[in-house]
Amino acid sequence: MTASERSASLRRLRPALVGLVALALVVAATAPAPAAGGFPDVDEGDWHEPAINALAEMGLFEDTLCEDGFCPDDPVERWVMAVWLVRALGGEVTTTGTSRFEDVDAAEWWSPYAEELAAREITRGCATGPLRYCPDDTVDRAQMASFLVRAFDLEPAESSAGFTDVDVGSTHGADIDALFAAGVTAGCADDPLRYCPGQSVKRGEMATFLHRALLKQQEEAGISDDVPDVNLTDVSTGDTVNLRSLFTGDKAVMFWFWAEW
Repeated sequence: MTASERSASLRRLRPALVGLVALALVVAATAPAPAAGGFPDVDEGDWHEPAINALAEMGLFEDTLCEDGFCPDDPVERWVMAVWLVRALGGEVTTTGTSRFEDVDAAEWWSPYAEELAAREITRGCATGPLRYCPDDTVDRAQMASFLVRAFDLEPAESSAGFTDVDVGSTHGADIDALFAAGVTAGCADDPLRYCPGQSVKRGEMATFLHRALLKQQEEAGISDDVPDVNLTDVSTGDTVNLRSLFTGDKAVMFWFWAEW
């Protein structure tokens, strides 16, 4: 579903949110707020801290952390990218017990995420003959641009961003321009403007890129100003979740349909 289709669906269903918002406000008055952050290796006030905390509350990082906490300065591996992206987009993860990739063991817990990433045509693998995913390779900034553009269906840029280190017509060039046009990246340096396409993406940086892409999606769907920043408690489990965190990817439409019902 494209951003425009999501937006149309949400506009049609928006009246159903009125009662839900009232309920949310009542529940929020008694629901405990989740602890902010909690990663000992992420300094308070760090540039990437808000994004890391927001995505952590959504559960994106479960089972992908490191011994020290979040390890914001470590490069992102391709298997981790698969897990984060699919969780951010929401929807069902198809578990077939097999993998199309020669170098992905179907017994690995994260294998379904790599498979789902391919099924959604967000990744094409790293090589063919045989088809491989290269799960332990790190993701560079050029690859990251293509991952995000495909995942969030970002619009093509009307003009070049003007990065001096991105060749016109290169494999990821158009996606880098689209990422810039969407406000997800501002490049790695200016004077002259550069993108550093071959540089590995750090985990902290990836959290910020992913968070910006999610906010862009919410903005285009027309829900960022309507959904209250409140916490809801699941009465069956006692778990607390932020209402806005539910409105991501296909989950947004699913949640609105639930509210209508």
